[in-house]
Amino acid sequence: MRLLAFLAALVVMLLAAAPAQAHVRATSVAVDLRGQGDGVAAVVDVEYDVLARLLGLDGVLSPDAVGADGAAVEVPTEVRRGSLDAHASDVAGYVGGRLRLSRSSIGCTAADGARVELADSGAVRVALAYDCPASGALTVRSDIFRASDGVVDDVRTMVAYDVDGLRGSTLLDTDRTSVTVGRTDLLSEIPRFVRLGAEHLLFGLDHVLFLLALLLGAKRLRDVVEVATAFTVAHSVTLVLAAIGWVSVPGWIVEPLIALSIAFVALDNLLSPRTSHRLPVVFGFGLLHGLGFADALSVDGPLSASTLANLVSFNVGIELAQLAIIVLAFPTLLFLRRVATTPVAARALTLGTVAAAVAVAGAGLVWFVERSPLLT
Repeated sequence: MRLLAFLAALVVMLLAAAPAQAHVRATSVAVDLRGQGDGVAAVVDVEYDVLARLLGLDGVLSPDAVGADGAAVEVPTEVRRGSLDAHASDVAGYVGGRLRLSRSSIGCTAADGARVELADSGAVRVALAYDCPASGALTVRSDIFRASDGVVDDVRTMVAYDVDGLRGSTLLDTDRTSVTVGRTDLLSEIPRFVRLGAEHLLFGLDHVLFLLALLLGAKRLRDVVEVATAFTVAHSVTLVLAAIGWVSVPGWIVEPLIALSIAFVALDNLLSPRTSHRLPVVFGFGLLHGLGFADALSVDGPLSASTLANLVSFNVGIELAQLAIIVLAFPTLLFLRRVATTPVAARALTLGTVAAAVAVAGAGLVWFVERSPLLT
């Protein structure tokens, strides 16, 4: 019974932590570089909330702001677009000043007239043009959202490039803020992307709750293997296709549907005793989650050997994190079912399972409303 109480408390803590995710401690930046010779174009995607807190954009809410239902409050899309239009020069100046390009130690110059817009994903997109020396290897340095800015503790910058006939991608972080195009070490990149994939799954509460909802409905190890395989195959397909740009679905469509998938699976555990439909459903929802994973990866550059290796490494990180959750959670559920031999214990376990499923479904429905532009 104590173990059951601990698990129930853990679920409550996870759900209570959802509003706290608005308090940004880590963020990601995506940089797409294209060019040849003295002309290089850069498209930079940054998180709106972080940029808004740094530059004081209009309409930004406190990171701890919550609505009447206790859910985190989002800034309306119209407010964000209006704020960006009013502060476009400040945004372009900050991003252009922190993303520095050079050839043979000679700095490139960012041209005036950078385009600033709100992307479909909700990110701030800044398109820059650089005038560079005609020869020499291109070096990229990103200090966007460095720790001294005081808004984040950690930042990961994905750099995809197609420059001077060289194609690939790499990952920058607080310990490695610059890279020279064509001089990346593939072996050193693999651990970075494995870690990035694992962190994305483990720190993405929606993906974790989806997995837990699947496990709540699993009775045997075979059930776990089947749903895990279906989910893995599905999200791997859309992750690769979306990351390399062959499939594109706006975030305002994908994110609400991911939230709805959590609620559906949780409620399906309660309302449908039959499981024959579970695999097709999980496969379909896996396709959605793969699109969400690809949005976090933000590899928008051309397909190359290094890009493919990074995608595979990122997916391996997701699978390792998924396996860790299954290894920890499912044996615990089996143990609780086996020790609940008395009528009182069996009733308590049933009530606990129902309560957990309802809580997970409730979180999914709240996120669905928050993420749906037509409902907020």
